[in-house]
Amino acid sequence: MEQKNTQRVDNLIWRVAKQLNKRKRAVLEEFDLTCSQYDLLAAIWQSTREKKSVIQVDLAERTQIDPMTTSTILRNLQKRNLIIRERGLVNTRTVEIELTYSGSRLYQIAKRQIDQMREETYQSVDQQQIISQLLILSNKLNKSNH
Repeated sequence: MEQKNTQRVDNLIWRVAKQLNKRKRAVLEEFDLTCSQYDLLAAIWQSTREKKSVIQVDLAERTQIDPMTTSTILRNLQKRNLIIRERGLVNTRTVEIELTYSGSRLYQIAKRQIDQMREETYQSVDQQQIISQLLILSNKLNKSNH
């Protein structure tokens, strides 16, 4: 691929990612949530559904959010009574996280809105083709980063 095309691909990926995040932020504003807060709520909700205990360090890793930032975000979610944070009973160095009823409800309502936004966004787009191309690119980037 010539250099002009690679620059165009980079630019398009960057622009699409920015536009998707902008749409996501607009939906989440209705719920007074940031994208990072939503991502953490989603990870907690998913882990809970899988009957896994939710530990703060694991959340940071799973969401790819810096551990210190994760801690700050979780503290803010706790202040809003969306989650409960408690020291682990077995290992007191760990912090276990649980969604409150309010947190679960808020997440589920926000998720429906995000899902609807995604449906509208990807309507009339060949999703399989995009997925296959992005997987090729992601795998290539992952190999070069190791």
